[in-house]
Amino acid sequence: MALDYVETSKKIIEGVGGAGNIASATHCMTRLRLVLVDESKADDKKVGKIKGVKSVIRQGGQYQVVIGNEVSNLFKEFKTMGNFGGEGAKPAAKKPTGNPIQRLFGFVSGCMTPLLPAMLGCGMLKVVLTLLTTFAGMDAEGSTYTLLYAFADCFFTFLPIYLGYTIAKKMDGSPVLFMTIGAALCYPNLITLMGGGLTELGTFLGMPCTYLFGIPVICATYTSSVLPMLLMAPVMKWAEGFADRVSPNVLKSFLKPLLFLIICVPCSLYVLGPIGNVLGNGLSGVFMKMYNAVPWLTVGVLSALMPFIVMTGMHYALVPLAMNNMATLGFDVIVLVTMFCSNLAQGGAAFGVAVKSKNTETRSEGIACGISAFVAGVTEPAMYGINLRYMTPLIGAVAGAAVGGLFCGFTNVRGYTMGGSPSILSLITFIGGEGNPLHSVIFGAIAAAIVMAISFALTFILFKEPVEEDDEEEAPAPAPAAGAPKSLVEKLIVSSPLTGEVVPLKDVPDEVFASGTLGEGVGVIPTVGKVIAPCDGEISATMDTKHAVGISAESGLELLIHVGLNTVELGGKHFTCNVSEGDKVKKGDVLLEFDIDAIKAAGYKMHTPVLVTNAEDYVSVLAAASGKVKAGDDLISVV
Repeated sequence: MALDYVETSKKIIEGVGGAGNIASATHCMTRLRLVLVDESKADDKKVGKIKGVKSVIRQGGQYQVVIGNEVSNLFKEFKTMGNFGGEGAKPAAKKPTGNPIQRLFGFVSGCMTPLLPAMLGCGMLKVVLTLLTTFAGMDAEGSTYTLLYAFADCFFTFLPIYLGYTIAKKMDGSPVLFMTIGAALCYPNLITLMGGGLTELGTFLGMPCTYLFGIPVICATYTSSVLPMLLMAPVMKWAEGFADRVSPNVLKSFLKPLLFLIICVPCSLYVLGPIGNVLGNGLSGVFMKMYNAVPWLTVGVLSALMPFIVMTGMHYALVPLAMNNMATLGFDVIVLVTMFCSNLAQGGAAFGVAVKSKNTETRSEGIACGISAFVAGVTEPAMYGINLRYMTPLIGAVAGAAVGGLFCGFTNVRGYTMGGSPSILSLITFIGGEGNPLHSVIFGAIAAAIVMAISFALTFILFKEPVEEDDEEEAPAPAPAAGAPKSLVEKLIVSSPLTGEVVPLKDVPDEVFASGTLGEGVGVIPTVGKVIAPCDGEISATMDTKHAVGISAESGLELLIHVGLNTVELGGKHFTCNVSEGDKVKKGDVLLEFDIDAIKAAGYKMHTPVLVTNAEDYVSVLAAASGKVKAGDDLISVV
């Protein structure tokens, strides 16, 4: 059955504490990535049980809801249900969460993830060019190739500029100013100057140098680089704040950006740019020493560990290292090859479960998850929905990835082009290298067969169909004995807390309420400024602004009465609240009082949603009245 994007979005929003608890929302290929105002309000178990949700991860300050291949379609509905960090909206300030390493990886991941579409698109265009020159006879010196290669390489050449934008968005800085620093590092004349010969000082240092204001600058090429801009991030953030503070308002329009550039350009050229270049080359050097010393062990161990790296979300933080390897070495195995082995192993294990399981639903899930990992390289559905869920398939996946990685290490399988998420289709990105350009493709295909065979076989041997405890809990209830006092289907009636005119919830001129995001019910346009308790219960929530109240009814219903639209902006003016959170109330007690005329005069609409906020626990929530209604009359029918 197809996933209901609207219903799933509603339940996720409710599970994380409501639309008001979401400061911003984005998505990657498989995960809905939320920044929450208060993470303690999110119920991981409740969100994890929602149909379509594979798992929940708290990582790097993000609340990640793993959906799988359908996340982009779900997000289209999700983003319509609230203003989740849209243009002009700033997330609420949050204290950093996690240890410094987690925050660092979270920051790097947050800067790199938005770049993936352009990165993968340009990378795949390079793959197409490789195929055309290798098999179709395209002239690599011709104008057609040159123009197409310019399109394919433009993103990587000007990568520091793109990073400037994502760093600014991540740090709430000025995108244009941050991008200017990236542009400075990519400026053609600077690249030419940096490629100059050794100066006297350069000869002493063993590296080329030039001069800025007579001060030596170590020459380095920063196109396609990642680390220099990442290192510049805190400096750019500080420099912008400093320039803003010291610039008089009358001069700020030009003095602030001038001071920013005066601080950041020398810092990038004198210090952090060279340091980033040295670190990048150093990481590549360490990698090459490991790879040259024990290639089979290096690739094998990383392939086995990759599922656990993906679980933490740190795999995106490895992208800069892969790109650095591509720029400095011309190939990569640290990400492209190890993830190739790991992703195929996840698919093989999922297929093993599908073949052995006797449960129709499990078999269907296993096949779908296996295809997703094998063909698209999207492993979260297989990892969280099948392998981690049953554990024994994860053992098969890790073993298959390890053996495949060892084989790739022994046979020098390498990735030469950045493509999509590594899968069986990524074999075309292995075309290249000196000598036989198909070497890595041939041995990569053999490695794929090894990975799939081992992960499938081990899973088939180890996997045992579990006895689901939920099957017993969710077994159909026995038929009631003759004369049983209560029906299995119970109808509850919610009385109107207001006197006024009933309107359908969909006609309430507020998208969040009208869409049912916060619950199902009706709207009432009040004619009397008084809210009474619609039932016996306990006050579950009140607001400092006194415009809304929540009630937990003795029957189990959770009710919300929100007087007017956007009336929170009044700050409590024209409202009186007679109850506090935790108070016991009886049906008919006066909860709120308000001045209808004053609120209208202030420009606010009086549509008042009366909602059952736990509507998903019931068969139906329907209006029991229309037109005019008095406080105490039947308003909502709940089955």
